[in-house]
Formats: sequence, C-alpha cells, structure tokens
Amino acid sequence: MKRDLTTLSRRGFIGLGAAGASVLAAGCSAGTGAGSGSAAGSASAESVASIVFRNGTIQTMVSEDDTAEALAVAGNKIVYVGDDAGVEDWIGEDTEVIDLDGGMVIPGFMDGHIHAPGDWLTKLYEIDLSQGTTIEEYKQIISDFVEANPDDEAYTGHPFMINAFELEDGTNPGPNKEILDEICPDKPIFLYDTSHHAMWCNSKALEMGGITNDTPDPTGGVITRDESGEATGYLIDGACSFIGDAVSVEHTDEEYKDAIDKYQEVASEYGITGITNLTAVDPHFYTDLEKDGKLNLRMRVLPTITPGTSHEEAIETIRNLEQYNSDMISTGTAKIFADGVTEGGTAVMLEPYTEAAGKGSEWYGESVWDQQEFSDMVVALDKEGIQVHVHAIGDGAVHNTLDAYERAVEENGERDDRRNTMTHVCAVTDEDVQRIADLNVLCALQFLWMYRDPLCELEIQFIGEERAMAMYPVKNMLEAGCFVSGASDGPVTGYVPLEEIEVAVTRNSPYPEEQDTDMYRWPEQGITAYQALEAYTKNVAFENYMEDIVGTLEEGKFADITVLDQNILECDPKDIAETKVLYTISDGRIVYQA
Repeated sequence: MKRDLTTLSRRGFIGLGAAGASVLAAGCSAGTGAGSGSAAGSASAESVASIVFRNGTIQTMVSEDDTAEALAVAGNKIVYVGDDAGVEDWIGEDTEVIDLDGGMVIPGFMDGHIHAPGDWLTKLYEIDLSQGTTIEEYKQIISDFVEANPDDEAYTGHPFMINAFELEDGTNPGPNKEILDEICPDKPIFLYDTSHHAMWCNSKALEMGGITNDTPDPTGGVITRDESGEATGYLIDGACSFIGDAVSVEHTDEEYKDAIDKYQEVASEYGITGITNLTAVDPHFYTDLEKDGKLNLRMRVLPTITPGTSHEEAIETIRNLEQYNSDMISTGTAKIFADGVTEGGTAVMLEPYTEAAGKGSEWYGESVWDQQEFSDMVVALDKEGIQVHVHAIGDGAVHNTLDAYERAVEENGERDDRRNTMTHVCAVTDEDVQRIADLNVLCALQFLWMYRDPLCELEIQFIGEERAMAMYPVKNMLEAGCFVSGASDGPVTGYVPLEEIEVAVTRNSPYPEEQDTDMYRWPEQGITAYQALEAYTKNVAFENYMEDIVGTLEEGKFADITVLDQNILECDPKDIAETKVLYTISDGRIVYQA
C-alpha cells in the first residue's frame, strides 16, 4: 500500500497522521448516484474529492460480486465508486490520493452489541485485572492499586476469570472475601468478572450491601455460600445489585472524557466506525464530541430497562434520549435482560445444569424478571414503536423471548420497521431457530465466543460437553433464514472485528499461537468470510436503522470506510486476523492511519 505521488502537476500531497484530516473535508456535490461509475464533468470546485482510493478491491457489500477499483470521498460523503480511469475526474490539487496497491476497501466495521467506553475507565482509573490469570497475580495487582491510592473510599475494577479459582478436585467455589480482606479490611472492594455478571467482594462491601448469612438469594441472582452457609463474597447476577445500590466509585467528567478518547482511539485502530452502544456514560459526552467534530463512532444508544420499571417510565426513558438524535447518534431502542450467563449458572436453560453449578440436579437458571412482567414490558415497548434488544443466552431465555416477541406481533400487529433483536443466543433449539426466522427477529452474535476458549471449558462443566459444544449453530440459522449481525459484547471479550470474522469462518482460535491447535467448537457451523463480513458491516447498519446512510459503499452514503492490506475474502481464513487495518475513515475524516 502506498500513496500515489506520480502526478503532482494535477494534485498536491498532504501528509495525514492518525489524528485525522479535517482540512480535507471540502464541501462537494454528492456525485451521480449509486453505482454510476462516472463523475459529472472534470475536476472543479464543485466536484473535487478530498480522498481517493484506487488500484485495489472496493468491496461495496451491495452484493458479494459487486466490486470496484476506485472510490472517491468529498466532504463526508462517498461521491464515486467505479473504475480507476473514471476516478481521475475527481482528483484536484488538494485531493489525497491513496494507491491501494492491491489492498481492500470495505464499509467501516460495525459492532452490534458493545459497551463504550469499554474497559478504559478501569484501565485508567480502577483496578485492572486484565494482566492477571492466577490468584497470586490478582492479589498483587489489587494490593499495588490500594497501596498507590490510599485516599480512595472504595475500590472497584475488573476483569477476573472464574477459572483461576478452580480447586484440585475440579470444583470451583469461586473467589472469596478473605483474600480481599487481607488486602483492605476497612474499605469496600468489589470487582467484576470478565462477563460483568459476577462480583468478588470483601467483607466490608458485603456489610455495606446489607448481605448477611441469612440474606436470601434475590430473583435471578446467587449469593454463593460455603458449606456452613456463610456468604463467601462471590455474587452472581441479581445479587450484585446489593453492592451496586450501596457502594459506588465516582468518576469526574474529565475521567469519562479520557476513557472515551482512548476507546475511540483503539476502536479506530481496529477499523470500527459504528456501534450499537450499551453505553456506561451519559450520551451528552458523545454529543459534545460530535459538536467538536471528534466523534468517530456512529452509534445507536441503548439504555437498559430493569425489573420494577413501569411501562410509562421505560417509554419516557427512551423518548428523553431523542434529544441526542443526529447523523452520528440515534436512539429508539431499549435493552432488557432475559437471563444471566452460563458460567454463573444464571442463564435460563430448558434442561437442568450439572451438579457442578452448585444448585442441585434440578437447576435451570432463573431470570431477574418475572416472565409475565417481562412479556408485558416487551409488548408495551413494541406498541410504541421502540426496538427491543434482549440479552438471551440460555435456550430457555431464547424461547421465552421469542414468546414475548410473538405476542407483540399478535397484539400490536405486523409492522415493516420492527427490528426486535436478541443478543448472544448461545443455546437455541432447532424449533426456535425457525421461529427466529419466521418472526424476523434479529440476532446480534458474538463470534469470538464460538471456539473452545477458557469460557467454553466452564460451560462444559456446567451443562455438559454435548450441550456446550452444540452452542452457536450459526450456519443452521442462516440457512433457516435468520438475520445475523456481528457483535463483541466488548469489553467482556475483545472487540477486534478481524479476529471475530476469522472465528466465524474457522470456529477455532484466531490467535497465531493457538490457531493450529484443536480448539474447535462445532466447526461445521463455520460460515463464509463474506457472510461474516456482512454481519460486521451492512447487517449492523440494518440493526441500527442506518442502512440508508452507511453499511455499504455507495455514492451518496456517508464515508465510513475501513482499508485493509489484503482481501480477506480471498486469503487463507487462518490469516484473516493477521490482516492489517491501514486506514479508518469516519464521516469523511481519516481517524486512523497505520
């Protein structure tokens, strides 16, 4: 990949760094219509591109065989998609011309379920356990942070892996409060696991949360206890709210801004230009960035509706977000939890967990919602035209969610713009795969979870190998007519689209040190690289009601673009994750350059 400097008599060269190139965003006409492959007249003030890509593969994603050689951007719009000869008419003195040298241009990657600003608040200002894998490493990281921050009134952080607490006999009671009490007995410590569905607390945090040995498990939650009935400090799903409601670690606006800046920087390095954002911060932070021309992620913002919320309150929450709607930000979707996670024993299953889950032989998991209240909320939101986005991991939760969506259609009638979604959909029966297709329910799936990683090993312990290895029947879903978008659930796991796409194809580890080993999970369910690329581009655009403005490379659409150093549709699937992102363009601005 190289810049074209061969005809400086027709254009000048402007060096652009990773900080972007707003100087190039000259206002220009919007071109001649999608797929025309020609420009109106020769280069002039009205028809000069700010950026031109040529001499490569432009994968438009309109269809698999719809490709071009060159693409031009003027301002924040795509103005030309066609052959190399035709793009010459768009090149002026100030046009940045990039020779693709056989590389690949695709619509910007999008993520259909992700939490911004991810783990950057933790990395910058909390206890970051991501570099630890053992109890001793966790203890050292926690001790170092507490010692370095003696004036903090409470300590939080993540992500710990439950695997670290497995005993020699193969059982896993989870973390315990004594380890944290030794480090800090007088101030609360509460740490989240990698899934954010479980919490490790010290005795002070349990005390402040009102948890005693006699506190009953809340609906959809588990207070883990030892053989004597004493709370150990390991809380799962609904039980975490005892601590969350009583203890908090506050951050300043500047800290939030720092975290968002770092998140955007990394997302741009990965080629991400759009997200379905289960955001942890107030949307005004993103609006402020947009006003300053610094928002690099086109997003749909989703609040979470919790049990006990009235229908009126939920609808008002969604409507109040409409003030943030713009070309970069959209609203109109509500997230609801139908269950928890398999490794916590809180995903709702149609068949019972194994004894290893610690809840007996007849434990099926439990939702934080009463099923009738859950269904009523889905129907009420759907009636208002609000898109519903449900976390459903177990096959029982998937089944219950489909029942609610089916009821919404029956009571509220057919609607062309209904795009109700389930995310995760880890376990699902064949019958419900067909129901997903028949009800036109969208599925935002985490492809990085679809190989035999350490979390898979936990799932095997809790539900047995046969059921765990039968998770994520993506190929069956696509063949049944299901609509699938790509998502990461970052920072629960990494949010590198190229890694996720490789796993989608191989169903094996995408990491070079592991990809030649047998870490397969149901490899027959691998899909094609094009299907995976669709999932992480145009399908997320559709999920977010943005298909008219992004998701494909067509004239008149916003210039959200990712440039790769090789064609991932033609390379060895095991090399997809090693592909380099060379440029990321958001709204016509170069926001990352390798």
